[in-house]
Amino acid sequence: MASPQRNPNSTTQNISQSSQEQCHQRDKIHRIIPEKDVNSLGKYGGAPMVADASNFDIEAGLQTGTALKAGLKQVDPPSFPSFVLEEFKSATLLPLFVSAVICFIAGIVSKNPDYGWTEGVDILVNILILVFLPSIQKYCTVRKDAKKIKSLKVTVIRDGKYQDLAVPEVVEGDSVVLKVGDVVPGDGLLVSGNELVIDDKLDFLIDRINNPFLFSGSKVVEGGGRMIVVSTGSSTSLGKMMLLKNRNPFEEEPLFQAHMKELNRTMDYIVMFIYIVLALVLFFQLLYTRNRHKDDQKSVRPPNLNNKVSAEFVETLFKKILLRSRASLICWNRNLKKKHQIHHKNLYACGTMGLTKIIVIDVSRELLVPQCPREAAKDLQDKGVSIVLVSRDDENFVRAIADEIGILHTSRDLVVNGEEFDRGDIPRNNIISIRIMYKSQPKHTFLLVKALRENGHVVAYLGGLATLDTPALKEADVGIIEEHNSCGLAKESSDFTVKGEGSLLPLLTVGRFVYSNVGSFIEALHTTSICILFMAFILEPFHLIWVNAVIHILGFSMILMELPKKRTISLKAKVMCPNIARKVLCQVLLLLSLGFIPKPILGSNEDIQEVMTLNIFTMFQVFYMFQIMEFSDIEVLKVAVRNYSFLATVGITMVFHGIIINCTENLSFLNWTVCFLLVLLLWVLDSTLKFVAEALYRLYDQIQICIAVILVLYFIIL
Repeated sequence: MASPQRNPNSTTQNISQSSQEQCHQRDKIHRIIPEKDVNSLGKYGGAPMVADASNFDIEAGLQTGTALKAGLKQVDPPSFPSFVLEEFKSATLLPLFVSAVICFIAGIVSKNPDYGWTEGVDILVNILILVFLPSIQKYCTVRKDAKKIKSLKVTVIRDGKYQDLAVPEVVEGDSVVLKVGDVVPGDGLLVSGNELVIDDKLDFLIDRINNPFLFSGSKVVEGGGRMIVVSTGSSTSLGKMMLLKNRNPFEEEPLFQAHMKELNRTMDYIVMFIYIVLALVLFFQLLYTRNRHKDDQKSVRPPNLNNKVSAEFVETLFKKILLRSRASLICWNRNLKKKHQIHHKNLYACGTMGLTKIIVIDVSRELLVPQCPREAAKDLQDKGVSIVLVSRDDENFVRAIADEIGILHTSRDLVVNGEEFDRGDIPRNNIISIRIMYKSQPKHTFLLVKALRENGHVVAYLGGLATLDTPALKEADVGIIEEHNSCGLAKESSDFTVKGEGSLLPLLTVGRFVYSNVGSFIEALHTTSICILFMAFILEPFHLIWVNAVIHILGFSMILMELPKKRTISLKAKVMCPNIARKVLCQVLLLLSLGFIPKPILGSNEDIQEVMTLNIFTMFQVFYMFQIMEFSDIEVLKVAVRNYSFLATVGITMVFHGIIINCTENLSFLNWTVCFLLVLLLWVLDSTLKFVAEALYRLYDQIQICIAVILVLYFIIL
């Protein structure tokens, strides 16, 4: 009897239906676990049915020969050449190359190749140092972080045997044996063992019946058991939120540091332009001298670069600006640790905290409420900071906390549900009015922080109670955790760790001091550095080094004072560059005006004129430093006068300045009087230019308004 023929289309259809059913079951499982839906899991059949639906073997684990899905998808750290190329993009390297070429050409033109060869190679060596040293430092830091991730290992069962694998090598379907100290490698379910205690502060007890849900990144602190991994990498709850960041974790930097880099990049282009102009002037001067003295070859020499500021000197000066501010940040952060028990992880986060306008606080179970007591909340709001409370608890619970610390004030303040916010029911313009978000899961908090930042606000987030809070900590401009109420992954992802109570107010206050003082210091330092380029044709290298030393000594001592300044200098390039340009213009005009002063006043000796120029230049830099620190304000001056270390620094520096001036040339009383009068004239000129600039700016706005009104009236008449 002939056997019935099978229909190949029917077989294919069955396989397709089976595949679709399996995908449907997996989607259902992936919904149950993130929501921690115990009831749905029980109806589904528990962990054994989850394993069967996914073709996972709980006892024997995966088979080595089985085609496995990719494990944890890590963002590859940048390679070393990429860091080198990034450093080569610096605008100030171009004038260094130009200087090297000019030195080589100057040596050939002067028929003295040895001279040009030594100067050119010296500059090229400096270029290599400036490029490779920071590249090596950045590359080593990134590689260290990447190795730390790969060093995490767990025990899995494959082919019925125990194997130790790195966390990134764990895949879906692996049966993982968890013990104390292990990091959960993916989202999944506890399938054996009595109880596990993880470092999650809100949901720390894991058991097979009531709460078998485990999430990637959690750490086992007590107990042991076996879990089945359902998702890894970007498929986990943590991974999905991290993908929403749309930012490479290796390229993230605090806003304060970003402002500094933007300013330094702008100043790079300004210095590049000045360098090219000066280099061309020197080069054409050399050609002109050569044409005039064709017969006298001894007189055809390249410009004496030893009496000018070399390119590498000023380049190093600008590169050190960032290093000097790093030293001040270290001192400020040490004060935070000593006085307020606030530990920093990110050095630049303290300055970013000074820009913060919104603080989001997780008040679930009131664990973090002591960090913002009633008095501190009022002071924070008086300083222009809005406070937003998020919680996994219900509305009445969070409202009670808000009433206690005085958050809700007006009818415009919004109280929203986390799911309501997730659905997009809140208009974008109303997000800034949110003061309470109840029943807020980690994803909802993350989306709130992200939306606030996308609206242009600087946001700090106090949280870290659970592993899934990590994306919100990373998304915020400043991530803050409390030492005893935070999980391990949150501690690694935060910028500050606080102890005790009421830490938010001192952290904000110090942050504003840091941002304001560092901004003032950098503005003064950039101004002096650009002026030094023009002074290079007048003053000796030692004199320029002394001016640089005076600015650094006085600036570093002032940057550490808690000055109650009324005005905060912005580090944004578009704000600071006009101020720097005005100061530089004033000093260049003063230099030009020195040529019109009668010689009996300045003295016929060129050395005396040079020393007077140094004296005027140095005194104005000191005066300018006092001006931007707002010493004209009585309250600021009181703080400065009570700081004895600052007074001692100013006194000693001025004494040394007087010694250097008198040892170089003995200035008369008339010479000193002229110096003080010219500094006063320079201050008047600077104030006048500032007033004119502000008046023109206001006039420009008024002219725009008038033009708009005229146009409206014109169209109405038509």
